[in-house]
Amino acid sequence: MLPRLLSKRAALMLIACPAIILTGCSDALTTAPSSPPSFAASAKGYEHTLTPEQRKAAIADLEKEQARRQGAAQDEATASINGGN
Repeated sequence: MLPRLLSKRAALMLIACPAIILTGCSDALTTAPSSPPSFAASAKGYEHTLTPEQRKAAIADLEKEQARRQGAAQDEATASINGGN
């Protein structure tokens, strides 16, 4: 009697466990996007170009920042050579 009861429980577990696992995964499978966006859709926000004035201003800002960083690096190098005085 006991072996038969164990075999029924084992059969139930063999059927129930995969079913439980599959139902848990089914929600993740249905909510996943069907396909990744195309390159054209991804680049859509970048299709606007800068006006010549905006381009000049952006270049000037980048040059100022680069000069500031180079000056800070030189100050740091000089301070380390002079012993931080």
